[in-house]
Amino acid sequence: MKKNLHLALDATEACLTPPRGMGRYTDQLLRALVRREDIDLELHLRRPAELSEARRAAYGGAPVQFFRRRRRGRLEAGLWHGPANRLLYQGSTPAVVTLHDVAPQRGFGRDRRKVTGRELERCAAVITPSEHSRRGVLEVFGLDPARVVVIAEAPAADFQPPPAGELATILERRGLRRGGYLLHIGSREPRKNPGVLFAAAAALLESHDLRLVLTGKPSDGEAVWVERLGERLRFLGFVEDDELPALYAGAAALVFPSFDEGFGLPVAEALACGCPVVCSPTGSLPEVAGEAALYADPARAESFIEQLRRLLADPDLAGELRERGLRRSDRGWDDVAAEHAALYHRVAESSGIR
Repeated sequence: MKKNLHLALDATEACLTPPRGMGRYTDQLLRALVRREDIDLELHLRRPAELSEARRAAYGGAPVQFFRRRRRGRLEAGLWHGPANRLLYQGSTPAVVTLHDVAPQRGFGRDRRKVTGRELERCAAVITPSEHSRRGVLEVFGLDPARVVVIAEAPAADFQPPPAGELATILERRGLRRGGYLLHIGSREPRKNPGVLFAAAAALLESHDLRLVLTGKPSDGEAVWVERLGERLRFLGFVEDDELPALYAGAAALVFPSFDEGFGLPVAEALACGCPVVCSPTGSLPEVAGEAALYADPARAESFIEQLRRLLADPDLAGELRERGLRRSDRGWDDVAAEHAALYHRVAESSGIR
């Protein structure tokens, strides 16, 4: 029987509002790890982040320590995990980091290659969420392949088709009609290819009784689309997780023309909720969606228009995609946490902690 591992984990990203993809990953990982009997958690927060009482309870009441720029020195814990692209630890305790993608090194975002490279060298293992990300990490940073491990993510347990009454209530509250909108979830930074998203949706809205529904608020650069689409364009602001399954389930399709994804959690969530997906065949998305999505060229709005028209004209195809997505969504966060725990134990054993 394995001895319990004392794990120190940087929980900062999970406490940010609104949460980013890395925050959702960190949050779900923590919630699953506290259900395990072989891991003793210790949380570390980078100020000014704060942990609410409700969230601390969700994390099993684990003890919390604070730091400013980075944690330093030897820890009482046997292992440190930096789950959000940064290690933020300098000391002799063995460490692992999750590097979600190398998008910044490919021109999407600030390239901190030297800083990231130094941190990766200090890690006993590097976790990535997809084979695509693993290939990128190996190519950009030249690490020993044995140190880079793929652990795929998963939708949270609540992401499943909601009961009909709940679906109707949430859609009515949001002023939406089932099957009456195209959906995009997440940020609209350049990597997410918002130009093709808006252009493709605009073409469909001209010929179909649909709306384009987006999370977040409009940016200054989107003013032209706000003016052009008018009431057919809806910005929902920040959406809590308890509403997202209904938004997915009620959509005609999730439109996701991203140029590059380390995992693509909105695609996985949409599939789990029975929402047809039209996305790019780039990055990790084919790994996540497989044959449960329609694919379109992210460089051509016309390609997305063609696939969306095909989907909207064929209810049987839409139904088949919904079924494929539901069949594909059999992985949960207990599975993800089990793979993390196995890696933690391997690193601890190889570092002589046992």
